[in-house]
Amino acid sequence: MASFDLSLTLRTTDAIPALIRARTADFEDLNGRVLGDAGDLQAALDGAAGQFTSILAWDISTLSAEDRQLWTGAAVALTYAAMVSDMWADHVEEFREGREELLEEWNTAVADCEGRVPGEYSASRITSTFPERRGFWSDENTCRDLYEELVEKRTSVSGRFDTLWTAYQEHAEEIGDMLEEGATKVNVQKLIDGGYANWAFYNLDPNRYTMLVDGRELTEENAQEWSTELAAYWSGDRPLDDRYHELMLMMAMIGTNAKQAQNTGGGFRSEEIDFLEAFYTNLELETGGHYMGVLAVPELMDGGHMSGEEREHALGVLGDGLLTLSDEDLGGGYDLLPESVRRATEGPFLYETGADEPPYLLATYQDDARALSQLLRYTDDELQGGDAFSTNLTLGAGAYMHYWGVEGENGWVVSEDLAPLVEVGTRNEDANHYVLTGEYPDGRETIPGLPDFAPHERTNAVEGLLTYDWHDDGATARGLIDWIAEDALSEDAEVRDRAGTAAAGFIETVTTAEMQEALTDTGIDVGDSEDASFTEFNPELADAFAGVFDSYIVSFAESAIEDGANNDELITGVGEYNPDTGAFNIGIQERSAYMQYLMGDEDSAARVITSTAAYEYAATEFYIATGDTELAARGPATLHSLIELGISMELDDRVGDDASAQQRREELYGFAFDEAGGLAEKIPVVGALINKGLELGSDPIVEHLAASNVEITPNVPSHGNESEEARRVNQQVEFLAHILTSGNEAVVQGPGEERIRELEEYGIVTYTQDGSIRVETDRGKWDVTNEPGGGADEAANALHAALNSTQIDPLNREPANGNTMYNEFATPYNTRYELVQEIGRRETEDDE
Repeated sequence: MASFDLSLTLRTTDAIPALIRARTADFEDLNGRVLGDAGDLQAALDGAAGQFTSILAWDISTLSAEDRQLWTGAAVALTYAAMVSDMWADHVEEFREGREELLEEWNTAVADCEGRVPGEYSASRITSTFPERRGFWSDENTCRDLYEELVEKRTSVSGRFDTLWTAYQEHAEEIGDMLEEGATKVNVQKLIDGGYANWAFYNLDPNRYTMLVDGRELTEENAQEWSTELAAYWSGDRPLDDRYHELMLMMAMIGTNAKQAQNTGGGFRSEEIDFLEAFYTNLELETGGHYMGVLAVPELMDGGHMSGEEREHALGVLGDGLLTLSDEDLGGGYDLLPESVRRATEGPFLYETGADEPPYLLATYQDDARALSQLLRYTDDELQGGDAFSTNLTLGAGAYMHYWGVEGENGWVVSEDLAPLVEVGTRNEDANHYVLTGEYPDGRETIPGLPDFAPHERTNAVEGLLTYDWHDDGATARGLIDWIAEDALSEDAEVRDRAGTAAAGFIETVTTAEMQEALTDTGIDVGDSEDASFTEFNPELADAFAGVFDSYIVSFAESAIEDGANNDELITGVGEYNPDTGAFNIGIQERSAYMQYLMGDEDSAARVITSTAAYEYAATEFYIATGDTELAARGPATLHSLIELGISMELDDRVGDDASAQQRREELYGFAFDEAGGLAEKIPVVGALINKGLELGSDPIVEHLAASNVEITPNVPSHGNESEEARRVNQQVEFLAHILTSGNEAVVQGPGEERIRELEEYGIVTYTQDGSIRVETDRGKWDVTNEPGGGADEAANALHAALNSTQIDPLNREPANGNTMYNEFATPYNTRYELVQEIGRRETEDDE
């Protein structure tokens, strides 16, 4: 193996997270002794607001106030030490993990370059001078290029490590300062911001760590006074001091309380909503009225009188307050938000100006959107806005992208500015449901605060969000969709049904003829691809689409094509979600459009191909066990046909000749081969979906799929490219693989030893080191060199004979040999495949 005279050494640290966390545990144990609590001290101390005496197990009621304060001080010090220790452990862990990732990146690059050294120098040590460059395409030039590639990689890794090391040193200095200074309000705020503290310090010493928990503090007068004071701090008129940090701590705790109420369903006092309304109403006036108002605050903070960290924290607290005030479930509402915020939220395409109000110009929106983006960028990611606020954030930003798109970045609002608006808006899944379907989960088509223009702009906004050339490849926008796949298998029926109705509405929204044209002819060029599909430049969105496909694969596979009760009229559109089956009907046109999107991105195409292979495997297992012919034929044939339709439709738009199209098809299946290792994990999930979606009641088969440990790979389909006999052999060998390797109890007799030996001769069957059988389903790897003309007729005959010698006893039919079972599903399989192809292509041509 070749080597390079390049090395990389990265500094390390003696600090070990596990040992630091052991000290954290020691502090907590000691604190438990001080407080006399042997239970879950952390939960009792930090989980919610309470009284110190209710946490303390010892009776200290007879002690003097001075002695009680000493006891409190000890508990505060130990609590603080434990939390700072935990914070330090996280910093050390972050540094060590970052360092290991960089080393792994370097070692991988070295190994890659060593493996690419040309044969002449494959055992040489490549140095800065050896070998010297020679002719244009010479091995020497290749060696020099590889050496320079490694030098560049080392420089890159070293630079990123320097950044990591600097951050680590800064964290070490900060932790030292925090331990030296003790539990000051500023340091306690750092622990709260980092997620290490919640109510602990208030519970231990409420006089010192004042929080907004006393209803008597929640007055309109205080709200106005505090907003005036804070505005003076933010503008630089007053320097930051202890009073500022006290006010910020109080405001932060309202957000913390709101987050707890959202996450636990607990109560949130109306006094807190009233306080926030008065606070923001006064702040709107303090900072210029509703034409500037609250949106002027981020610019006020830019004078250099606040550090970056102080500014981000203040904006985060302000943003958290807006989310809390907007939440209808907490007693808030969209109408309670400052007008400047509401106008920027809706944007120029949703906001309806009043009779005496000037038009909302794009130039004005530019500044407003950036300011609102700053207010929302640093909010707590576990806190969400109300339904109307969240809906309007997503629709407003999406509508802007629809009308202006990338052109809007030429002096208007850029992707990085729009991302926080969409990220915060899509945290609310009920709001996402409306954006994707036009209805909220309870069936309402409008709610208080939803603009009149919302229904008209909804589909425009969805198109804008999907076709926008995101700086993060669509990672932000996928929040609009990801929750559907995540909730599809929830044990909570209400959550599961909400995801199902959203999936049906989402697919209907994105597969209309108008939307298909917009999503596949975006006007954006990607490499050699002109007018690319949105999934080519937003692969994160492609992956989100693939997630929905995986979760509702039964709907894509088993939906009816023609209405038998209505003269076999073609079924179009998307049907209603059925909570009993977890599925819904999708028309061929809609399925084809959706599949075209998925085939536009290599990774999503590979994911869909592997999911289809898993579906085919599970469906075949159900067939062997039950004898249900339609089950084995309908779904797998439909999915394979849809994949081919999707590939063809996408390639027709991008590739000019059949040879290039076939090459691209094989490339996509090649990517699927690389992902085949995850197929075994997909099979039991898909099996459960089939069992439920088709109401089979075959739980033992699902359990069998979960227990099986199989090796399967997706094969390039031969439809249209090979003879019918070749296609038949492909299907037969896959069926044989089930019989020999799946362990299905319906298989009562496998091929005899003589038949197995024949299969071994042709490389169709091999034995692994542990003695188990492996079936080679790729005919290109069979050993047919000894046959006349190098053909595969004898191998096919051996395969046929092996299937004939097997015996299967399904639940719902008479026993039969493997060949009979195969023949009974092959015909309906091919019929279904061709039907989907015929209708899909006909519908596509009609649209053109």
